[in-house]
Amino acid sequence: MLILFVLGNVVHVVGAGHMFRRISSIKDFGVFNNFTGGTLPEFAPFNLIYGWNYSGKTTLSRMFRCLEDGSLHPDYPNARFDVLSADGTQHDDAFATPCKVRVFNEDFRKTHLRWDDADGLNPILLLGAENIKRRDELTRKETRRAQLEDQRKAAAAEAKRLDDRISKAETDCASQIVKELPVGRFNKTNLRPIISAWSGTLPKAQTPEQVQTARAKVSAEQKDVLPDLQITTQPTDQLWHDGSALLRQQIGSPATIAHLVNHPDIATWVEHGRQLHEGRSHCEFCEGELTTARKTALNAHFSDAFNDLKKRITTAIDGLAGQRMEFSGVAYPRSGFYVDLHDEHAQAGRELALARDSFNGGIQALIDALKRKQENPFDVVPAPEDDPQPDTLAAAARRFQALIDENNERTRRFTSARNEAIAALKDHYAAEAMRQIDRFELDGRIAAQKSIETDSETALVTLDAEIADIQAELSDATKGAEAINDTLRRFFGKADIQVRVTDSERFQLMRGREPARNLSEGERTAISFCYFITKLLENGNNLSQTIVYIDDPISSLDAHHLLHVCAFIRTTFYRFYEGAPRPARHECLAKQLFISTHSHEFFNLILDWMRKMNDQMYRTYLVERTDANGLVASRLVACPDSIQKYRSEYAYIFHQIVSYAENPQNDHQIIFNLGNLTRRFVEGYVAFKFMEHVNIDSSIDRLITDPVDAERARKFMHFYSHTLSRSAGMRFPDMSEAQAIVTLILDAVRNHDPVHYRSLETTR
Repeated sequence: MLILFVLGNVVHVVGAGHMFRRISSIKDFGVFNNFTGGTLPEFAPFNLIYGWNYSGKTTLSRMFRCLEDGSLHPDYPNARFDVLSADGTQHDDAFATPCKVRVFNEDFRKTHLRWDDADGLNPILLLGAENIKRRDELTRKETRRAQLEDQRKAAAAEAKRLDDRISKAETDCASQIVKELPVGRFNKTNLRPIISAWSGTLPKAQTPEQVQTARAKVSAEQKDVLPDLQITTQPTDQLWHDGSALLRQQIGSPATIAHLVNHPDIATWVEHGRQLHEGRSHCEFCEGELTTARKTALNAHFSDAFNDLKKRITTAIDGLAGQRMEFSGVAYPRSGFYVDLHDEHAQAGRELALARDSFNGGIQALIDALKRKQENPFDVVPAPEDDPQPDTLAAAARRFQALIDENNERTRRFTSARNEAIAALKDHYAAEAMRQIDRFELDGRIAAQKSIETDSETALVTLDAEIADIQAELSDATKGAEAINDTLRRFFGKADIQVRVTDSERFQLMRGREPARNLSEGERTAISFCYFITKLLENGNNLSQTIVYIDDPISSLDAHHLLHVCAFIRTTFYRFYEGAPRPARHECLAKQLFISTHSHEFFNLILDWMRKMNDQMYRTYLVERTDANGLVASRLVACPDSIQKYRSEYAYIFHQIVSYAENPQNDHQIIFNLGNLTRRFVEGYVAFKFMEHVNIDSSIDRLITDPVDAERARKFMHFYSHTLSRSAGMRFPDMSEAQAIVTLILDAVRNHDPVHYRSLETTR
């Protein structure tokens, strides 16, 4: 329910608001399809606008009403406009900068008054002077509420901004995880449980090596199970001792043949030859005789001790050869191990190979020495200095076997290890992303803003209840009815039409004791205007801070009520200070006043009042409608002197027609209006001349007696005066046709009443 203070006399208070300076532009707003007002004289406190019906006055008022409503008119959803304030502030179709505007026009009447309803007016609720204190309290609380609401919105906006920053970081991190890891679908919803598990503390950053190892596990292919290393080492001390002893052993026999001792290769040859010459008497090589003495000597040289030593040497060699470490890396290639184990594979394999070669080298050195001993059993062969080290080989084998075991274990638990690596990398990426934005510090700031928002909402609930209580106290529909009834009495000068409050606290128009039915258009206009004037002070509105636009408040009113409306506007919006310095004598009680009208008579009534002011206090304008190439367009221009000069619209039209007859031009802006001008001039003339209101069809023959000329004039006036509403008439008469008809009509009036015509000429 709306509330209004009745404050008695309105006091003008200079506030922070500013008047409008000019309309910079209007586009796609009905007939104002591309208007620019850069050269338009700046608005003054009082502004009077004249324009014929259909010229665009109401459309202009709707632009001002858009500023009042803070939204575009539904008929013009693509409209664009820009109004410049005196302080340079722009008010445009974005409605980013609010301004206090109140508009009276046809839209206001349709919104607030319903003539066919039982209660036809929206109620205005007023505050008496005794409640001003409560109203001031209400104002303070509403101001505080606005502050709290701004605080709540600011906190919510800041929390959202910070949350959006976190959300973006989460989204980017989730995208990185999807790109880097084989995780399928993964978004910030999947990421948040990872972050929640940190319990408000970022985990320690992983080292590059840890990240590289995890990535290797994720990208690795599953390897085959490798066979265990088949290396067994036995103690070699006894074998080494026995072999070394054989190297030192000597065969003591007086029957040794010195030549064979000194020539081991010959001795070996002879030893093998003995076996070939068993039972033979001659040498198979030289065919020389083998005497019994020679055979005896040779047998004595190659004695049983000799043979026994060689056998023992052979046995020692075989024992030592069995201890050799036979290991090949072919069974354990680098490709058989996981990437992160390649370094260990190279080191452990190298160590094992070195230990193998060292061990086998020691064994082989003793074997080689024994072979030399076997070739010449009579010699003492020195033993190798370094004996094999089986412990070193065993340690290297254990290290390599551990590598095999780790690789095989990785293979057996490949899936779980890979998943662990993926989890570790998820944690790493999440931690790095959240560390960049200082996630938990942002969480703290968001919590603080949400706390402010919650506190503000709690305070708003309490404050709204208090405001509602005060508004309930101040809601007094009866006072609203009294205020509007007082306005109606002041306007009509009588109380035959009044407002009463219904049981549902609505307003109902009454004529005497009965509901007012069948109100005339003039009465509806007057009641609407009175309602608007009363509503201007609604809710304690400060008139001095309000820009008011009044469009055609005299529609369907007779001449008597034109004076009423003019006086009503003057007493409501104007104050004269007798004896004050000249610039300060005149004051606009609103921040700024705009009045538009189609009535030339009402225009002159208002203009007569305004002319008593300082020239800087008022401006006059004309809404001009033109048609070029079938495109209808309106614009606001400075009001021509010719309109202001003539108090009678009839005299003004006569001036326009004669001016064209004297100086015909092929100017579309002039020719476009000739149909209307001539029709209205003829209607005005025949109305007072014949004292009857008839249409042109019935009266033109009495003015223009020639039937052909009368029909030409009738067709011209009918056809070209309807271009405002008939798309078929969207064309211009040519200049010769227009000039001929204008001359024909002027000659007809001059011939019909020369005295009247000469009187008209004196007004020019």
